[in-house]
Amino acid sequence: MLHDGFIATHHRTEGDNMKLITVTKIAAGHYTLTTPAGLLTLTRTGRTWRLTSVAALFRTMRAALTAATSIRPTRPLGSMPGRLLKLIARTHRAARTVTKALAYRCRSGLIAVAVEQGQLIRTGDLLDRLGADDLPDGQRSWYGRHTAKAYRATHLGAHAVKVWTQHRTTGRWIHAFVYNPTEPALYTALRTYKATRHLVNNDFARCA
Repeated sequence: MLHDGFIATHHRTEGDNMKLITVTKIAAGHYTLTTPAGLLTLTRTGRTWRLTSVAALFRTMRAALTAATSIRPTRPLGSMPGRLLKLIARTHRAARTVTKALAYRCRSGLIAVAVEQGQLIRTGDLLDRLGADDLPDGQRSWYGRHTAKAYRATHLGAHAVKVWTQHRTTGRWIHAFVYNPTEPALYTALRTYKATRHLVNNDFARCA
């Protein structure tokens, strides 16, 4: 006879697989079973044994233990059903076949729309509007760094939002900061960077 707290094991062999459960006695006629399907409770009522998650009653404890080894693990709460997983997989396969431009546009979302509508601009867009489209790439890049630094200085260290865009000369996709056209940091950077200082008096800069 098992005393309270006694731990025993029970196993059943199916082919090459052995299903093992641990039996812990809580009280007379009350046991907990640790199985691959989770934690189960085995209780005795009169001359029958009842197993949680199983509707049938068992005449012997051994029959109940054998049934416990046959219970399959259930899907964890919150896990995704198979149909949803297949849908996600199909979506990923479709995304891998679209053009790179569409893929990057999808990543940028509403930010890309705002850039197309002129609600947000890149530093290169401002330079083009000021007639500095012939400025070398290296100097344009440094102007962008000055702008980002000025933006962080006036926004408690926060960064501006970014959009995926193609580099104007290399064609490579880059993640570039974008700003409101009236953002003071754009014009602060024009004054602080020596290569763009001459653009401050441009009509566009004065109007902005």
